[in-house]
Amino acid sequence: MAETKELKRKNWKSTDNRFVGFLDILGFKDLVMRKTHDEIYDVLDKISKTKNQLEKLSGNEKIVEKFGDAEVKIVNFSDSIVVFSKNDDIGNFRHFCIAMRWLFAKCIKDGIPLKGGFAHGQVSINQKEQIYFGQPLIDAYLIEEDVNYFGIVAHNSIDNYIKKNEDLLDFEFLNLTLFDCKTCLKSGLTVHKNVNWFRKLFIDNKSLSEKECKENIVNVIEGFRISISGSPRRYIDNTLSMLNNVKIETLRNEPK
Repeated sequence: MAETKELKRKNWKSTDNRFVGFLDILGFKDLVMRKTHDEIYDVLDKISKTKNQLEKLSGNEKIVEKFGDAEVKIVNFSDSIVVFSKNDDIGNFRHFCIAMRWLFAKCIKDGIPLKGGFAHGQVSINQKEQIYFGQPLIDAYLIEEDVNYFGIVAHNSIDNYIKKNEDLLDFEFLNLTLFDCKTCLKSGLTVHKNVNWFRKLFIDNKSLSEKECKENIVNVIEGFRISISGSPRRYIDNTLSMLNNVKIETLRNEPK
């Protein structure tokens, strides 16, 4: 118990190696033009409440037991959401991936279309002074700009991290949390790692057939058609295409 309390109290370093996720709300400018100020506020309030839920998990006994001294900080402004890990140890990597997956899926389920990227490296954070900078923040932003579906794509710095720590990483966890495939980018189809957020779109039920499992997910994604016309619909089509690259067992099972 004493060790658990110590883990809860460990402070963040202002500068450390971290994981950074950059998420963008799709069509935000159009949303501002079509919706009232109060409606836009409600969308941002949903994101803020989801953010608070994730941040409150820090220090939770189950989180400490599963991931050790792992935390995330989330900053949202206008149409952007940025997620920072506490550091880059294995526990923080696992917790960061789970947090990104949960945050993304929750927003999609709430009708908020997103795309994003994530990267690794040295980052400085000073919330009091509102200082956030580091190459990974730029890398995550740039890969996010290229993403062409509702998804989160890994920068090559994540591949490097996994390669350097392959002896320490649980590959069952990786296979259930991330997936590799030809990814829908604006620059074309290119193999990248992606966060497997799809399974979080429905309540866990291992008795579902493969058809039922995918139908639940497809229905949520298809729901965006009523609010999107023209070329932006490619994000829906591309997301459904990406879903076909996800193995059914990764939609049913949860990493240990």
